[in-house]
Amino acid sequence: MRGGDGMNAVLAELGRRYVERWVALLVLPGLLYVAGAAVAYRLGHTHWADLGRLTGLLEPGGPLDGRRPSSVWVFVIAVLPVLSAAAGLAARGAAAALGRLWFEPWPYGLRRLARRRTAVRAERWEAADRAYRAELAGAGARPSAATGARIDLLAARRNAVALGPPAHPTWTGDRLDAVHARVWGWYRLDVVFSWPRLWLILNEAEQNALRVARAELDAAVTLAGWGVLTVLPALWWWPSLLLAAGVFALGLRRTRGAVDTLAHLTEAAFDLRAAALARELGFEVPEGRLSPETGAQVTAHLRKHV
Repeated sequence: MRGGDGMNAVLAELGRRYVERWVALLVLPGLLYVAGAAVAYRLGHTHWADLGRLTGLLEPGGPLDGRRPSSVWVFVIAVLPVLSAAAGLAARGAAAALGRLWFEPWPYGLRRLARRRTAVRAERWEAADRAYRAELAGAGARPSAATGARIDLLAARRNAVALGPPAHPTWTGDRLDAVHARVWGWYRLDVVFSWPRLWLILNEAEQNALRVARAELDAAVTLAGWGVLTVLPALWWWPSLLLAAGVFALGLRRTRGAVDTLAHLTEAAFDLRAAALARELGFEVPEGRLSPETGAQVTAHLRKHV
């Protein structure tokens, strides 16, 4: 069972109640996007900074001069929302493609590139791990404060690449995969089969924390999708490329933070409720954390020979 499948099950479960957020995430930003694209088209490459060209839109001789008020209202009420929704769906499509690259195995045509990127990341991780272990081995039983700080720094550098040997071409994919690996290694619980049952015994505050984390992840990836879509107006207004790069970089940064938060919260749910899950399923579990032996029995029970 692939670790990515485990976190994909978590993401799917948490994302079911957020269809209504599309209005806030897509349609309203779509209005801003359509307005910005219109402004960019009005300015063009030659007059890219001439804001004075915008003041003539409603003046005599401008593009809207001579149009009947009814036709303007039809555009505002009927056409503009449709264009905004179309832009929002396009941004959602770009976000879905980014999510495929960031969280899931890459499609067939990109497999070779994925293997190369994974190999490069694995080399970086192994080098950082060797430096960490060498410092740890030379520190002795009671390292000094300076040595301890050095060890912590080397561990942070290694973990910045991945929490374990990289198996994905992206940091986000490895970070989500680490949840499955850590839960399996500590409790012998399969995230794919145990998560739906675990979700049912979480209290409302715990569920809401996970929902908020998933919503933040959706918003971050969608922001990166808007960054991709903002490249299009660069065909007629070149500064759009700079804006697109800034929006995409911000979306990527927020995505990394949201992935890390969601991964921590998901792992915390298992840390706090794994033993309770076993008890709810009828296993005798003493007070304290779930043992790997009992966890393996729970996993076998949940898999039902699958």
